[in-house]
Amino acid sequence: MVLQKKSAISKTKHNINLVLSSEAKRVDGIRISWNLKELKERIYSILAWICDGKVEINFRFCGLTEMMETNNYYRQKNYATDVLSFPSLDSSTNLEDPKHLVNLGDILICLPVCLKQAKQTRRQNHSLAQEVEKMIIHGVVHLKGFDHERSDSAWKVMTALERAVQKELLTLMGHPLFVIVGSAS
Repeated sequence: MVLQKKSAISKTKHNINLVLSSEAKRVDGIRISWNLKELKERIYSILAWICDGKVEINFRFCGLTEMMETNNYYRQKNYATDVLSFPSLDSSTNLEDPKHLVNLGDILICLPVCLKQAKQTRRQNHSLAQEVEKMIIHGVVHLKGFDHERSDSAWKVMTALERAVQKELLTLMGHPLFVIVGSAS
């Protein structure tokens, strides 16, 4: 699957709201540094490849407690997961109308879970930034209506799309550096 990056993408085409909880700046006593400019540039690119029309998405980066409470409340699962997506659309929403800004929904990403997953794949030279970016892509794809839990074929399609976007980002923008794990304090 080859994705064509849309030329002359305006950064004002999409609206991104980012919220970093205090737990997203320090995980297990380790300082986390963010380059929000790069993070937004990469999210704009992800949206350009996946979304037609103008979209708005709210991102919140949180800690274990908030994610566990949210996962328990909405999914009745009493553990912290890596990412949750909350679509704000119903099936009648016209996503193709380029004139209107469409709020796709909210994405909640748990930094401690992402850090743990990045460490588990370190042997493959996988960074926290790469793991967070993977979760951003996964969340956006969910907001676009894909659901890997529906069937094996749905999982294959969703995974192929996510990998194609990751490959394009790596090819055109290099490895993500928007989040850096600092020293313990």
